[in-house]
Amino acid sequence: MQKRFRLAREERGSALVEFAVTVPLLVFLLFAVLDGMFTMYAYHYTAYAAQQGARFAMVRGATASENIPTPCGTSAPPNFTMKYDCTAQSSDIQNYVESLGAINPSNLTVTYTPLGTTPDGVTIPCSGLNSPYSKGCLLRVTASYTFDFLPLVSVTAVTMHATSEKVILE
Repeated sequence: MQKRFRLAREERGSALVEFAVTVPLLVFLLFAVLDGMFTMYAYHYTAYAAQQGARFAMVRGATASENIPTPCGTSAPPNFTMKYDCTAQSSDIQNYVESLGAINPSNLTVTYTPLGTTPDGVTIPCSGLNSPYSKGCLLRVTASYTFDFLPLVSVTAVTMHATSEKVILE
């Protein structure tokens, strides 16, 4: 009888039990922090994609091709080719942003919208032959990225959005 009480009071093996309880929690915490870092990186890259897409469009307005609206006609990555004397279209901006790499391009969507006004809200200079693609008109590029979490987390995906507006320079 005393032998049973003595075995119950001994602390041999208690460190192993504590280790077995805490290690899964620490591993889960490590993966949660890593997933949070990947999420922040994906959000940062989505904003970067919108900025770069707007920059690509603003230097390829209607007058970038000598007042003759010539589409860029870029090809999708990995065979991306870039022309410099062309008018950017939505597909060209999508291809350019996908060529930047770094995240899964199949989850990235880029939309290009010429707003048809100047930064002051005037629509007159943005009308005519090349209407919303004219020099001095505003354009908007919106990037959306669907981020997939690790399978351990109950949330399946989060869609991130970023928007950039710029004035067409050429």
